[in-house]
Amino acid sequence: MDENVAAKRKWNFDSSLELKTERLTLRPMRVGDEKAVHEYAGDPEITMMFWLPNDTFEETVDFVKKNAAAWESPDQTNFEFVILYEGKIIGGCDCDLGHSEDHSYGTLGWILNKEYRKQGFASEAASAVVKFAFENLGINRILAQCDCNNAASFGVMKKIGMKLINDKGTRTYPKTGITSGEFTCEILKES
Repeated sequence: MDENVAAKRKWNFDSSLELKTERLTLRPMRVGDEKAVHEYAGDPEITMMFWLPNDTFEETVDFVKKNAAAWESPDQTNFEFVILYEGKIIGGCDCDLGHSEDHSYGTLGWILNKEYRKQGFASEAASAVVKFAFENLGINRILAQCDCNNAASFGVMKKIGMKLINDKGTRTYPKTGITSGEFTCEILKES
């Protein structure tokens, strides 16, 4: 992708955007979502798996404020959605273009409240965000990564059509210092 084109890319989304699936609504993260976001992001059973600022409620408040403000910026590179089921926020899903210098591809991530796992919600939400990204962000490639021991996340990647492109990666968790294997998967926009 031509860097000048990518550098000039601007978006005009706001907090009224909604993605609808069979069971879910995804919408931009908003101020006021802090309690629900902290409920899933602050879960001590999963915090080593994610890079969210989730040790304290105050960190979650700052995270929500930052992501809510990003939706109002034409220079936005991270598109952070909350996942709603029956009107309740049950998790989050994002596509981040900030990992590529020219914003030519996105990285996909998701997290669910433990009460809503193993019901297909993550793959349903991730599919909706992939579709949004391909249709609206001008990218043709999305990557996702997971710990090699995280069978659930790897299963989501496979279920939404991602292909394993690297099984030799590693990741070190800053909170624990533990190093583990990492899988990288990819999905390409259909022509």
